[in-house]
Amino acid sequence: MAHSCALRSRVATLCVIACVWISSASVTADDRTVEFSGETMGTVYVVKIHDPPEFDVDVRFEVDAALRRVNDQMSTYLKTSEIGRFNDSDSTQWFEVSRETAEVVEFAQEVASKTDGAFDITVAPLVNAWSFGVAERTKQVPDPKRLEEIKAYVGYEKLSVRVDPPALRKSHPELQVDLSGIAKGYGADRVVDVLSEHGAANVFVEIGGEVRTSGSKSGQWWKVGIQLPDAARNTVMIAHSLSTGGGDDQAMATSGDYRNFFEADGTRYSHTIDPRTGLPVTHDLASVSVVSDSCMKADAWATAINVLGPNAGLEAARREGLHALLIQRKNDGEFELLGTGTLVQYATQERAVQPDRADAAAGAPFAVMAITFVAFAVVLFAMAVGVMFGRRSISGSCGGLANSRNEDGSVSCSLCSNPADACKELRHRMEAGTRT
Repeated sequence: MAHSCALRSRVATLCVIACVWISSASVTADDRTVEFSGETMGTVYVVKIHDPPEFDVDVRFEVDAALRRVNDQMSTYLKTSEIGRFNDSDSTQWFEVSRETAEVVEFAQEVASKTDGAFDITVAPLVNAWSFGVAERTKQVPDPKRLEEIKAYVGYEKLSVRVDPPALRKSHPELQVDLSGIAKGYGADRVVDVLSEHGAANVFVEIGGEVRTSGSKSGQWWKVGIQLPDAARNTVMIAHSLSTGGGDDQAMATSGDYRNFFEADGTRYSHTIDPRTGLPVTHDLASVSVVSDSCMKADAWATAINVLGPNAGLEAARREGLHALLIQRKNDGEFELLGTGTLVQYATQERAVQPDRADAAAGAPFAVMAITFVAFAVVLFAMAVGVMFGRRSISGSCGGLANSRNEDGSVSCSLCSNPADACKELRHRMEAGTRT
């Protein structure tokens, strides 16, 4: 069942708190859960393994190596990555890539087709033109003529992909591919797969706010908190349970439009660029969370719905059978929650999309849910206190558009936290096959 939940305009952000205490060193969270974290893709990853087996490898190394491989394949900040080399090429012939890259691009193209280009991995030149990308941030509205020139080589239909043999092809030599709106989700899926290959059945992985799980905690669901903090003092938290192994609810991703923007001549320009128009979106959708069976899928669809807006986004979520929670700004300064699937239970009464029978069975009665809500909020607050009091925001939850800056003012890499260093030590270890 849905329940009312209106939030004042002081709400400044929506992010996914992974229900973990983030630290840089491996720790044992309890007698049956091992936890460790690190940096990747310009953000932080956290891994929790419940009832871990006796590993015959250094699983921390295996995880780092898997994420490094994603960087080497899909980073736009590494000139030597597959995507980096493809973008630098002006050839319109087939360009060989790994099967993993081809499969990620293939799925991105599928979402692009289903949304008429609302999700488009060729949008990066437009993002840069609006000074939200890797280029210098001028906070100026670009010349309309320049936007039209860029649009000539932006568009998913100008990109071809094949999986066997894996390759990409551009129809315009200046076309660029940017997978940052989908790569963190894919990375989370890959880490779960790697740990599964080494016998870990109960896993929780979070990369920059994107979450993927497998198995359970002794039969208990993995819980993910959706936090909507009041900038002054009030905090409302939703604790959503991702189903135990075998279900369709094993990953969550969030795309938001509430921090990264600029104002010019009294007009607010969002960093969320609609690839179809070349302009920032003007709708009042603040953020989107999507729950799915893969984090790559959730990541891409959260970004797509964030571009589509509340009405078209809800329609797309229902059509695709997605579990989505949309946060919409209202004229009176409040926020309205819109939901589909299992997330409809958190939506406001007025606009809730009615669930089908399967979805209705997943909804709890309001009284029970209210009690659970309060209990989870207390637990989640305690777990997140390290992030809150440490003032460490989880980066990368804005759909993959890199907006973090280093201390020297340079833009952080969305797929590599230090592209200049390129993790040389890890790379050397990978090449040598060592595990020290």
